[in-house]
Amino acid sequence: MRAALQHNLLYNAPQRLYYSGQMFRHERPQKGRYRQFHQFGVEALGFAGPDIDAEQILMCARLWNKLGIRDVSLQLNTLGDANSRHRHREKLIAYFAQHQESLDADAARRLHSNPLRILDSKNPAMQDLIAAAPKLMDDLDDDALQHFEAVQAILKRHDVAVRDQPRLVRGLDYYNRTCSSG
Repeated sequence: MRAALQHNLLYNAPQRLYYSGQMFRHERPQKGRYRQFHQFGVEALGFAGPDIDAEQILMCARLWNKLGIRDVSLQLNTLGDANSRHRHREKLIAYFAQHQESLDADAARRLHSNPLRILDSKNPAMQDLIAAAPKLMDDLDDDALQHFEAVQAILKRHDVAVRDQPRLVRGLDYYNRTCSSG
């Protein structure tokens, strides 16, 4: 992304790009996750329609098939547009603040900086609290909802099974359309 912006790759027209290679995590190593890893991905810069999101998801599904990867569950969510995210963020902060005593240290740290990531918690003691949290789908603008539904319709037409996952916070979004392995 930095290279695309720095070298003005969108000057003439939208671009489809890919990347692959060694990557490095900034955060500390965790069990099964090393600082260095290999990743590949695709980007579609300057395209706005749901067909681009579906195209990239379909590309991943075809790759899984070609690699012989079976029993894959495609979980899909939307982060909507900026206005939807802002409304939802405020609701999440208010909700989790009401239950501050139930938050673990990581969730308490993220409450005001990135409350969406609280939904990512693997802490078993927080799962009921997370399940009852406000859902972004309830805050989507009409355009964002139509976009998400159109992506799902395209995937269904191509026989790609999709499971809605309203707590997925690193899913389909308007600004980060990647299919990566790492």
